[in-house]
Amino acid sequence: MRVARPILGVVLVAMALGQASNLSAFVEIVGTYDLGGETIARISSAALLIGELVGGVGLLARRRQAAPIAVIVAAAWTIVGVQAFARGLDVPNCGCFGTHLSQPLRWWVLVQDAEFVALAWWVRRRWPASTPDPRPADDLAVAQ
Repeated sequence: MRVARPILGVVLVAMALGQASNLSAFVEIVGTYDLGGETIARISSAALLIGELVGGVGLLARRRQAAPIAVIVAAAWTIVGVQAFARGLDVPNCGCFGTHLSQPLRWWVLVQDAEFVALAWWVRRRWPASTPDPRPADDLAVAQ
């Protein structure tokens, strides 16, 4: 966990920065997944980028709330990839890092997506439970 959390955080931030470096190209890349038109591509692009940035920065800042965001982002990329692959769409750049480190959507990208989900899920499951407030319940009632 000590290594997995920051690695996942760095990957998510790198993905977001790569995508943000050329937003219009990233929207076009997401459009190749044929999710339902340009408006959906724009919304999906924004959601992925924001989710990656919030999740990645949150993980690096050791915020427990960022772990579920990382799982959602990883699952979203996997679902988008699987549906495009199953439909036989030609996706010349998977878009994970925007226009950087581009690779076509092939079966091995789906394996990478599965690893991404597994890492995010593992980080989420292994995160230590939050510690309860050490003050007794009566003190909490008085403080309010």
